[in-house]
Amino acid sequence: MLALIRRTLQAIGVLFAIGLIAFTTFRFAGDPVNQMVGMDTPPAERAAIRRSLGLDDPVLVQFGRYLGQAVRFEFGLSYQVGQPVSTLLAERIPATLELAACATLLALGLGIRMGVYAALRRDTLLARSFQALSLIGVSLPTFLIGILLIYIFSVTLGWLPSFGRGETVPLGWWSTGFLTASGLKALILPAVTLGLFQMTLIICSSLDLI
Repeated sequence: MLALIRRTLQAIGVLFAIGLIAFTTFRFAGDPVNQMVGMDTPPAERAAIRRSLGLDDPVLVQFGRYLGQAVRFEFGLSYQVGQPVSTLLAERIPATLELAACATLLALGLGIRMGVYAALRRDTLLARSFQALSLIGVSLPTFLIGILLIYIFSVTLGWLPSFGRGETVPLGWWSTGFLTASGLKALILPAVTLGLFQMTLIICSSLDLI
């Protein structure tokens, strides 16, 4: 019981620290009013916008309001599209979770098998190929792997899309790309890019354990 309470307090402390860092970062990123209006906006209109956003309040008041809204999952309006940030996040949660699930299944499904095989048959050519693949996957940055895959399979071969989610099917409030061919094709490159690094870590871990 004490361990659970300690873990809970630690989690609250971590979330508070993250909120403080995010709030401080946003303050040093520049005046948000300058991002919302043009260069020729009169000072009076700028001052009115600052008052409406509460930017004239003391820093502690702004931070308290920021934490209170974050706890309620209220993140204000997006300056670019003019919609609530919570709405934009909700629209993108299905794509994010589907991509994470595909990358995880790919990493676990292939990584465990390849790692166990490479550990049990270390001297075979296939095992050495798996070991070389794991070293390459760990060494190369994920963004570079993504660019290379896009160049090969999208630009050069034209087999897979380089961006987008493809066609989706609404299932209530959820929209899925699993039920369309273009949606599945759009998942391949990002899932491989995200799952390759985790897969190589699993291979390396299997080599160390067995």
